[in-house]
Amino acid sequence: MRFETIQFYTYEATFKHQIKTPKATLETRKVLVIGLKNERGQTYYGECNAFETAWYDKETIAVVYNTLKQWFDVTFKNREIETFEDAKYLMHDLTHSPAARSTVAMALYQAFHKLTSFEVQYGATISGLTSENYQQLLDTKPKRIKLKWSPQVISDIKQLHNLPFKPWIALDANEALTEKDAASLNQVQSIEDILYIEEPFKHLELLDKLSLEDIPPVAIDEKATDVDTIIELIKTYPVNTVILKPFRLGGIDKILEAIDILHQQNVNVVIGGMYEYGLSRYFTAYLSQFADYPGDVTPYGYYFDQEFTQENGILKRGHLHFVPPEIDVDQLTVYS
Repeated sequence: MRFETIQFYTYEATFKHQIKTPKATLETRKVLVIGLKNERGQTYYGECNAFETAWYDKETIAVVYNTLKQWFDVTFKNREIETFEDAKYLMHDLTHSPAARSTVAMALYQAFHKLTSFEVQYGATISGLTSENYQQLLDTKPKRIKLKWSPQVISDIKQLHNLPFKPWIALDANEALTEKDAASLNQVQSIEDILYIEEPFKHLELLDKLSLEDIPPVAIDEKATDVDTIIELIKTYPVNTVILKPFRLGGIDKILEAIDILHQQNVNVVIGGMYEYGLSRYFTAYLSQFADYPGDVTPYGYYFDQEFTQENGILKRGHLHFVPPEIDVDQLTVYS
């Protein structure tokens, strides 16, 4: 198989509910989509999880576009590829550009693997507990609810505790807490048995200054940049859960390798997403089958009224049902 062209597109939709995190407030979600076209005229698509600006990661949409355009022209175009292993060898030049590598790995994985239908448990992520979000939780009954840290986190947890069903509850602080928040962490722990808190501090050294009995179990996310770094952190600090994001580690194959290694270390794994559309969400859900807790996978229509794939991730009896995604190219805009 030879790939003759790479096509670049964007897609942007408005969030149903404004997304607020400790680092940014989002009204819309713009993504880069690539299409790799082979000599037979078949096109395989990849969705990039980078943002327009560097508020979350240094690889932005523009950076990924420039990286992949150069890589395709110099390294990949018209090379003969027989297996996914061949493709992985040619992706080696993208090792230090994990968001770019993840995007192209998503497309190439489809070229050499038959996608399947499957189902996973539903795990919701909410940024503040508005009346609309609360009703959405009542309607969908997720197995796990991840709540973004805010000044209202204590009252939000109490509300979640009063839901007529009993979900697992996780928190995400996005590295925003300091030693001054120790009292709040203690209060959180006393209110509810929290599954874990993602990235409480920018520097994990703070864990050495706090009593571990006073804070929930710690998970790393932003710091989980590669397997070697993860292993060093779990050996040094009391981290029992790792959130693995394909666009941070370099793609689906890198995540599968990391899951095996971390399970050998008796560390829990969660697959993380970044407000994805249907193509990327399919692969986040696929990887979540091999994790320990529900990943950041939401039902179709949870964040957006419309996507560039068919309705996928349909919620039925607490599980999300996925089928191989179909791309509606007419919904995409040529990147320029």
